[in-house]
Amino acid sequence: MQNFFCDTLDYYCLSENISKSFRYIVRMKDEVDGTLLRQALEITMTRYPYLKKRIIADERGYSLTDNDLSLVVKESDQPMTLCGQESNYHLFALTYYGKNIFFNNVHAIFDGRGRGPVLHTLMYYYCGMRYKKEVKMPGVLLAGTPIDPAEYFDPFTVPLPGTDDLLPVPEIPTKALRLEEQGLVTRTRQHQHFIRVKEKDLMSVCRSSDGTPNTILSLLMSRAVDKLHPEAGEPIISQVYCDYRSVVGAEQSHHNMVTTLPLVYERSMRNMPLEMQNTILRGDILYLSDSSVLLHTVAGIKSACEAVNGLPTLEDKLNAVGQGMAAFFNQTTFAISYTGKKSFGNCDEHIEALFPAGEPTGIGILMEVTAADGWFYIVFMQDWREDVYFNAFLKEIVSLGLDFDLLYSSEAKAPSFSLE
Repeated sequence: MQNFFCDTLDYYCLSENISKSFRYIVRMKDEVDGTLLRQALEITMTRYPYLKKRIIADERGYSLTDNDLSLVVKESDQPMTLCGQESNYHLFALTYYGKNIFFNNVHAIFDGRGRGPVLHTLMYYYCGMRYKKEVKMPGVLLAGTPIDPAEYFDPFTVPLPGTDDLLPVPEIPTKALRLEEQGLVTRTRQHQHFIRVKEKDLMSVCRSSDGTPNTILSLLMSRAVDKLHPEAGEPIISQVYCDYRSVVGAEQSHHNMVTTLPLVYERSMRNMPLEMQNTILRGDILYLSDSSVLLHTVAGIKSACEAVNGLPTLEDKLNAVGQGMAAFFNQTTFAISYTGKKSFGNCDEHIEALFPAGEPTGIGILMEVTAADGWFYIVFMQDWREDVYFNAFLKEIVSLGLDFDLLYSSEAKAPSFSLE
């Protein structure tokens, strides 16, 4: 059996009430060949044997054990159930339908950056077989190459870098404006919208107004919420996801290593020009992501993981993490995850779009953002069907002179979780 440390909170989010899961969509320009995709995954997993795991549960908690069963490749556009029979008890699996390849995983095994090496290896072999041509993909990890222990290093198994005399973490309001409490929406099955904006146009706005994709999107949503609820007393807080691998010396590790940077939109910012609003939020991001501040944040996460691991029963652990997540939700109006620009070498010519799609359960609104092939792709996920906040967000996009394409809308199809 194998215990986990930096992933502790994410594993104990796997419960009936909270299931942190993810579905990354690679939309190809041609129909997906399921036979070749299966062959590509089989070759890929010879390079990543340390990812073939199964969760074992008993009255004391969860643990991991090796899983020699094959990874699943299944033709379907429906949500996948992970960790149980449908996925051969693995924590991730592939589905495909039409032109789409769906990479389904529980967040505990890896975040977006952690998934990257596996996905690149998979696309290398799939595109090579599918299009019968040499694939050029800098940095890809191929079958037969040595496995570096840094790929599965857990930074919480060793002391963190020193955190003495570091910059303090600023105090964040304990209560944010919660959208489901404002009377305009009702919690139901999660719904999602897929839109895209030209990369050059959005980056032009960023350059002209001292912004970044994170600050621009945070401001657009904050301004939309502020206009809908101008008299609300609580602050609008966007939680922007941040990778902390660099500050703990775990650059190559697959483990989930993200935290959030809380950006507070004060009502005093309401009448400021966009450039000044961007400057304020950029300053907040620079401070909160400074290695000194980030190490304090990570030290707090490590302490929480150790506390949860020290609880005597599975029920205690699930309850503790559930309470912690509820406190986080209470400090969140919406969240943004921007994974940056993605490239798969010359496989890019066969890829039409990339859509990272998670499960916003409890957050309210989650925007997953990536950039590829000259576009920003934004998956706008919400815990309700009413589009009042989505439509207000689109109005703010248009107010900056930006055009957008609404590609499609659907119920959320992130994978679920089941222990059998």
